[in-house]
Amino acid sequence: MSLKFTEKKVPYIDLGDGYRVCLQDDGCAHGAEFEREARQSINETPENMKRGLEEMRRLIATDRQLYISDDADWYLNVYLRAAKYDAREAFNTLQTNSKLKLKNPEYFVSSASVRHVFEEGLVWVLPERNHDGSVIVVIESGKRWNPSKVSVVQLNAAVNAVIAVLTTSEEAQLHGCILLFDVDGLSMSHIMQFTPKSTGIMLTLIEKCSPIRVLTTQTINTGAIYSFLFAIIKPLQTKRMREMTVLHGRNLAPLGKYISPEILPPRFGGTSKAPLCDGRLFAELMMQYDSWIEKSLLPFGYTRKNSISS
Repeated sequence: MSLKFTEKKVPYIDLGDGYRVCLQDDGCAHGAEFEREARQSINETPENMKRGLEEMRRLIATDRQLYISDDADWYLNVYLRAAKYDAREAFNTLQTNSKLKLKNPEYFVSSASVRHVFEEGLVWVLPERNHDGSVIVVIESGKRWNPSKVSVVQLNAAVNAVIAVLTTSEEAQLHGCILLFDVDGLSMSHIMQFTPKSTGIMLTLIEKCSPIRVLTTQTINTGAIYSFLFAIIKPLQTKRMREMTVLHGRNLAPLGKYISPEILPPRFGGTSKAPLCDGRLFAELMMQYDSWIEKSLLPFGYTRKNSISS
């Protein structure tokens, strides 16, 4: 198991036995026909791409405090894909993302800032893609999470950093992602981390400002203690967020309706033979994008120099 690079200098983790973890896929794992259907499902045509970018630039020009560089059409196209080429929706998502980043910059950080979160093995990505092409991002929110080492803010910031890197992936842009929360071993010390503010920000990150479509959130190994946490979360959820949220107890068989069992590790009720990725290696993979996040991605949006009132 080691960090390697493709001929195009794209970093990936070689897990052995033919499995690898790559965050920057430039093609669809399920073939050209599946990719073509995905582009159709998000209304991607040359005409819509051209019209969408023109409309996005026009909308950005109406907000003089919003900074997006002139050579960042790739970045705007990420939002357009997430919005299925509805330029107004894409612009609203971009604005929401930028406003949240201005007011809560601790959630928008470089890989280095949350390296310890990855090293603890709390946020990682399954090596194989789901039946619908989506990327599965795993968040260990139970016994593996030591709140004295990693705060809930840092945990969410690490997830946000992974989402940021996935904007470089053609596959993730086309098919979106699923967030898989494992709350096995959740305790009151974990629940105390979830204030109304941090919970509200977490929900906003997932639903209203992600540049990669979050298709669903799957939470497994829920129990009595999780009910206390969900009592905090539920009142803050919108109708759409409630529809995106799926809870599972100890019986993980229903999870297979959303995530292919053959790509899930046995401890998640699956049959995948892929070795589990070492947290330190996943941290090294994320570090390959540290400078890019800090220099090419984080500067976009609203700056403190040109602050906004809302």
